[in-house]
Amino acid sequence: MLNIILGIAMLLQTSIYSFSITNTEGTTIPLSQYEGKKIMLVNIATGSERVSQLSGLQQLHQQYGDSLVIIAFPSNSFGHEARSNADIKQFCQANYNAGFIIAAKDVVTGPTAQPVYSWLGNATANGATAISLANDFQKILLDKYGDIIGVYAPTVSPTDNSIINAITGN
Repeated sequence: MLNIILGIAMLLQTSIYSFSITNTEGTTIPLSQYEGKKIMLVNIATGSERVSQLSGLQQLHQQYGDSLVIIAFPSNSFGHEARSNADIKQFCQANYNAGFIIAAKDVVTGPTAQPVYSWLGNATANGATAISLANDFQKILLDKYGDIIGVYAPTVSPTDNSIINAITGN
């Protein structure tokens, strides 16, 4: 019976690489193109008190861009994102020189969360843990195989040593 349950769980488990995202310009990006690189997913909001963390994300992008992909997911799930996709992109580039990927604005919590965040919130699907977002700027790090290796609170800076060590480690 246990083998049947494990088999069903394996069938339900999916990979981050099975998803595609849409960026702020409407272009579809298959995440499979990032296999072999670490991926940092961050739910952002330009009206958040933590918006200055965009600077740290850009620093990581510049410093580790050959082995790390950063994808920012703008969302109003916590009530801090009133801008449109075009305005979000313009704000991030003008104020923080953002060169990392900025996904289209979408919901990141609850039953209507965009697919990547639904996957993150489902331990059976992601094979690790059900991640529940606490607020804007929660950071999730995946290894080069697409496995979750770190979940960092919104208050943790993108350039915190714990994150840097996880990025630079194997």
